[in-house]
Amino acid sequence: MIWLLQCLALLSSLGSGNTVSQTRAPPLPVNGVLGESVTLPLKFSAEEEIQSIIWLHNGVSIIFILIKPPQVQVTDPKWKDRLKVIQSSSLQINNLTMADSGLYRAQITTATSEICDYNLSIFRRLRNLQVANHTQLFENGTCEIQLTCSVEHPNDHVSFRWQVAGNTILEEANLTISWDPKNSSEETYTCIAKNPVSNLSFSFSVQGLCKGVSNKKNQHWLIVWSILVPSLICIIVFSFVWRKKAGSLCFSTQQTQSPAETPRDSGNDPIYPDNTVYAQVTHPDMKTEIPVPMKNNDSSTIYSTICQPKQGNYS
Repeated sequence: MIWLLQCLALLSSLGSGNTVSQTRAPPLPVNGVLGESVTLPLKFSAEEEIQSIIWLHNGVSIIFILIKPPQVQVTDPKWKDRLKVIQSSSLQINNLTMADSGLYRAQITTATSEICDYNLSIFRRLRNLQVANHTQLFENGTCEIQLTCSVEHPNDHVSFRWQVAGNTILEEANLTISWDPKNSSEETYTCIAKNPVSNLSFSFSVQGLCKGVSNKKNQHWLIVWSILVPSLICIIVFSFVWRKKAGSLCFSTQQTQSPAETPRDSGNDPIYPDNTVYAQVTHPDMKTEIPVPMKNNDSSTIYSTICQPKQGNYS
């Protein structure tokens, strides 16, 4: 029945008695937020008597509204539970997706028939505005800061601008500042990110950034010195102890040398604490049963020296 009414409404709007308005206004731009709701408004004069309305998305019928008797039928199952007809037969779309963007048309059947067009665009709300900075401190005290603004979805029709004391100084995401503490006063810079459905801002002090870099630089040298000084002390102490041990070892080695290694007087042979043993060597042709002392040169006496260790006595 609804489909029949819809067809009849279309035919009646194109019949000889009802002509479509030739002065059609350009599509009304409407912005929607991803995941939220948007309304496509309809406005009528009190004298107009509306018979029916058909809403189309990109040329495809999505809902049919019969004024008398009042009936509403969603004609495209993909839109079920997401379309709602509110005051003056305006169309509310809930749980917006990116696919919902495009051209919408309301075909209104009245005594004259009218068409209202809308161009719906879907955007994300901006999130996570961040300002990255690279700060460099020069020897003359001048501080140079390179700033970059960014958001979570940078391609979602986002524009950036920089403000100082409420005045816009640059309409870009990147900004370079040169700040001299001797000639410049403390200034607050603000980055503003904006798209058609939301905006975010972030403010900071340039002086605070420069002081932060100076403190980090001082802290860096403090860490370096805290590592370097103990290391130097350890090296000095180790060197002193090593030299002291080396000298003690040399002295101990000289004291423990055996007297046998130390020459005495001017002689070439070392003198040991010894016991002298007299050994007699007898010629082979002599009889050896009973050793007889000889007065001639038939035998020779050899003096042999035995060095006894100091640790103990040996027999």
